[in-house]
Order: sequence, then structure tokens, then C-alpha cells
Amino acid sequence: MKKQIKLIALDLDGTTFTDDKRITDHTKAVISDTIARGIDILPCTGRQFSGLPQEFLAIPGVRYAITSNGAAVVTVKDGRTLYENYIPYELAASEMEHLLKENVLVDIYINGECFIDERMVSRYPDFITSPIQMDYFHKTRQPVKNLPDFMRQNRMDSEKFHILFNDDAIMHRLRAQYKEDPRFLATCALSNNLELNAPTADKGTALLALADLLHIPKEETMACGDSFNDEAMLKKAGFSVAMGNAVPEMKKICDVITRSNEEDGVAYAIETYVL
Repeated sequence: MKKQIKLIALDLDGTTFTDDKRITDHTKAVISDTIARGIDILPCTGRQFSGLPQEFLAIPGVRYAITSNGAAVVTVKDGRTLYENYIPYELAASEMEHLLKENVLVDIYINGECFIDERMVSRYPDFITSPIQMDYFHKTRQPVKNLPDFMRQNRMDSEKFHILFNDDAIMHRLRAQYKEDPRFLATCALSNNLELNAPTADKGTALLALADLLHIPKEETMACGDSFNDEAMLKKAGFSVAMGNAVPEMKKICDVITRSNEEDGVAYAIETYVL
């Protein structure tokens, strides 16, 4: 059943990209063909702007990106912010001080970049086992001395906290704590992480904000995702697609389920329901 779609938001990890962080030639070709037909397609991701994969951004016609779980909508060409929903810097700095006392690996996204306290860098091996993820962290995290002071001195409002765990008891405690904390919106994208945004910052709100800027009705928006930080986007889009590898909770709320991220599920959904 073909849908009337003008704007498509794609989660990246676990959705558009394979498990080893590749976007296949077929998926790139389908995205390119769809954009050439006048339909905007954009990454809608938990990643910060500087962490967006060039393989996606290099597809001709990709104009926008939703980053940091919906904290920002930016133009791909120059990184200009069209929409933002940030955590105030004093609250973020204070919370960072608390988190640095926990046995976690924590970093924070600010102005499209990712910063980490330099004391955390030596602890990467305690929390990261994948060589691909380790390489990504070293490339995308900027170590600074005394991160809370750095945030206060520069009055840097924050897009998102990203927290990794290696202790299940600590993970369950902090997930439960922040789920009840009205100062933040708590989500997770991995089995061992926690992500904190401003209370009203989510991928769905950002998607509809961009649709409004482009004068596109909600009914003509589409979203593809796989995990809990995609929930708002999948609920608010006009047409929602869960990946074949999505968590069961996301499959239950979506209009359709496509193939997995290892089987060009994004391309299959676009070909089936849009093209």
C-alpha cells in the first residue's frame, strides 16, 4: 500500500546501518532515488552532529539531520541549528558532578560536539568491548579537564548526557531514578546505556518541528526505528516502521514491521510503502 510521504526520518544504529556500522550500497541507492523524487530523507539519531556518518551525509540531497535524540535539528551543509531543546548549563554541570562520582562512563553533547572528562578516557576499556565502538569513542569524544567547570565557564547548555554501564545494579538504579526525575527525559538505545535529554526533547517532537518548518503535514511524515529512544518518533510520525530487529515494544506501536537492519530493512520499507 503506497503512502503519500514527503519527509522520512531514519534512525541510524540498528536501523539504517548494519551491526558493523555500514550502510549498504542498495540502501544508499534507494535513499538517493527517493530524494531525487522530491522526498526529504534525514538521519534522526542519538548521535551528535559531529558524530554523523559521512556515508549518509554524502548521499546527494540530504539536507537536514535530527541529532542528540531530538535536542537539535540542523542543516547538513553548515551545521546551522533550526530547532533546539537543550538542558540548561547549570543543571547539566551539577548533574555531571554527581555522575562523575558513579561507576559509569559518562559524556555530554554540546553544540554538536561530544565532551568527556579527561579522567574518563583511561576507563574506556572497562565499559567498551567492541573495537568499532572503541574507535568511534576515540574519534568523537573531546577530553577536557574538569568537565563541570568547563561547562559553567563557557555557559554551555547541553543537548544530551550519554551514560554507559558495566554494573547491572547501578544501571537499574540510575535508570529507575532518572525515569522519575522530571528534570530529564530518560531513554536508552543499547542494553547497557542511559541517555538524558531535556524533558520535552525527543525525536518525535523534533521531527514534527522540522515538518512544520517545511510545511509538511504530520500525515506525510514517516519514521523507521528499532529501540526505545525512537519511541516518540514512531508514535508521532504519520507512518511508523519498526525494524525486524526492533525491540518488541517498538514493534507493538508501529504501523508495519520491515526486514532487519542486516537485510536492508530501511530500503525495503521505502520501496514497499513509498516508491
